[in-house]
Amino acid sequence: MELPRVSPSIAEEKDEIISKAYSLTRNFIMYELDGSCVKVNTKAERTLRRVGDEMFERHRTVLNAVSKRLRYSDVDVNEKYKEYLPDERMFLMIADEICKDTKENWGRIVSLFVLGSILARKNEDKHHGEHIEAIIQTVGNYIASRRLKWIVRNGGWDGFVEFFDNTAFDYNKVWKGLVFVGIGLTSIAMALSR
Repeated sequence: MELPRVSPSIAEEKDEIISKAYSLTRNFIMYELDGSCVKVNTKAERTLRRVGDEMFERHRTVLNAVSKRLRYSDVDVNEKYKEYLPDERMFLMIADEICKDTKENWGRIVSLFVLGSILARKNEDKHHGEHIEAIIQTVGNYIASRRLKWIVRNGGWDGFVEFFDNTAFDYNKVWKGLVFVGIGLTSIAMALSR
């Protein structure tokens, strides 16, 4: 006699989303640093790579400008970020700016992964990857903790895959929102580079 299938509890669902946020972060950042050596293990990883690559392609100019203007030595250390390394501090400052309004969407979630990969690449170039693990942990933690409720309400990582695999959704709306994110990133980078 087969027992009825029990749905996972809300706590188990949240734990899975948190765990997946960390594994997605690690997989995406390592893929962006050295794509040839990093395997795709899940649909969410494949989707993130595809959408992240598309974001890099569509917004290459803005993302390159942001990357070039980030100067860690110029970051003011306020009380909110003082215990973090410069790479982590930079991510948190920009991520808080990206997410400061309530217009959450999957495109903004992807932009957090992309930002983490930009910072990791910059760290690899300038510091031989000394703080990449800290960057991965910071990005994963930010997404897992500060975006958790929104991710749960929107179907978890399965909802992420469905959203970007659904041919009916409006790419222009997502990318238009990311242009505003890019403008915000550029303005922060310009302010920090003075």
